[in-house]
This record gives sequence, structure tokens and C-alpha cells, in this order.
Amino acid sequence: MTLKTLVTGLAAVAVVGGAAAGVTSIASPAVSPAPAVQPVVWDVPMPQAPAPDLQTPLLQTLQALAGGGSFSGKAPFIQGGIGRIEGIAADRAYNRAAAEGKFPLTFNIVNIDSDGGVATADVTATSALGTSATQSVQFVAGPSPTGWQISKASALNLLSAAS
Repeated sequence: MTLKTLVTGLAAVAVVGGAAAGVTSIASPAVSPAPAVQPVVWDVPMPQAPAPDLQTPLLQTLQALAGGGSFSGKAPFIQGGIGRIEGIAADRAYNRAAAEGKFPLTFNIVNIDSDGGVATADVTATSALGTSATQSVQFVAGPSPTGWQISKASALNLLSAAS
């Protein structure tokens, strides 16, 4: 048996075998894709996509809270509203910071993680003096003009940080 006969015989077997298997072309062998790798941390799947659609309303919520005026008028942006004593304390802290030249504030929101009606984000606030502070803030979907409110716990944390 010569090499030519062997090669011809193998080619014939490949064509017959391919036709029997339903292969229409043996010019390019089918490449099976590699299995998809899904990142996990402690068996919890990581979020597949960030929530960029939340960036604007969350930023608007923070800007409304940092804007001028009494906190009694900012109640729609705080989960459960704001009580009289809390409002007075917030107004004092705001007025003190304004007198020190810390306003206006600019915000940078990163690492937004949304789970239904609750979103958590790392918020960096930079004062007019150039000082910055970063804090994890929780937002809840609620009846505010932006559709989001800062959670009561986050509002109290921010207030105590400003005091």
C-alpha cells in the first residue's frame, strides 16, 4: 500500500463519515466554544452589568439635599421624612458648614449596586474648599421628585459626620 492510497482512503472515509454525520463541509472543522466562565465570590454571582441608569437620579437626590434652604423642605428626599428635632440639627450643621465656605458640594457616585427598590453606592463629596469624604450611602425608591430617597440610616450617618 502506498502513501497515496492511504491518504486517498482516509479522505474517502472522512467524506463518507462526514456525510453520515450530516456535515456539509469538512473544509473548516467545527470549533466548540469554550465554556463560559462566570465570576463568583463565595458562590454568589457578581452583578452582570452596572446600573448606569441610576447615576443621574441618585446624583439629583444628593444635590437636592445639599442645596440651600431648610431641611424641612427636603423631607421628600429622605426616607420617612424628617422630624422636627432632626430638621433643626440638620439646619444647624448645614448653616455651620455654609459659614465655613464648604458649599457648594460636588458629588461622585461609584459602585452602584441595585437590588429592586434599594440601591447602595459609594459617594464622594467634595467641598468648595477641596476637601473630600467618601461614604457608602443607601438609597430607597420613594415618592421624591427624583424617584429615590436617601435611607433614614444613611441620612443620620451623614448628619453625624457633618456635625
